Amino acid sequence: MCKDCLDVGKVIAATVVDHITPHRGNVVLFWDEKNWQGLCSTCHSRKTAKEDGGFGNGK
Repeated sequence: MCKDCLDVGKVIAATVVDHITPHRGNVVLFWDEKNWQGLCSTCHSRKTAKEDGGFGNGK
């Protein structure tokens, strides 16, 4: 289940494995299962845009 949706009382299937703390190329953090959470694609896109400063930011 999507962690963010569950937090607001919605039951939506998770479709993406998200890194709670962005790994930014750190392979140890990338493969650390304690750093993973399930999100739906909508919540993952929202989180990624927020962390990266929005779409089209040139990163």
